[in-house]
Amino acid sequence: MTRKKGEVTEITAGGIVFNGDKVLVLRNLKGVWVFPKGHVELGESHEQAALREVLEESGLHALIVGKAGMSSFHFYSYMDRAVHRKIVYWFEMETTDTQITVNRELRTGMFFQTVEAVRMLSFLNDVTNLKTILERRANDVCNSSEC
Repeated sequence: MTRKKGEVTEITAGGIVFNGDKVLVLRNLKGVWVFPKGHVELGESHEQAALREVLEESGLHALIVGKAGMSSFHFYSYMDRAVHRKIVYWFEMETTDTQITVNRELRTGMFFQTVEAVRMLSFLNDVTNLKTILERRANDVCNSSEC
């Protein structure tokens, strides 16, 4: 985390995790459906942080198969009376694990068909990142099979 006058910048990383044609979505304690993500720790790369957060939040071992973009947003924290800017580095991941074990910060997690995941996700940034990956995957299929 860095801080300039009146603003705190938080660097985080997360994974958009696929198991076949399904994608992992987690429900947090506030009832919000999200992808796993969390703070990058000192000395950790964005990739390492994303893999660690996926494992900590879902119990899934995943492999990074590509970058999935970056998103950022601002929010005000009444605890420290500062504006926070959160930057999230996203990675496309794959897993063959099927047993999801969420940590105490979450209610549940499930693999959804991508169409259902788009409806479940609570934040537009998450929907946009998922759609970008799906478009890229569709283009990869077309390029390899001469659509």
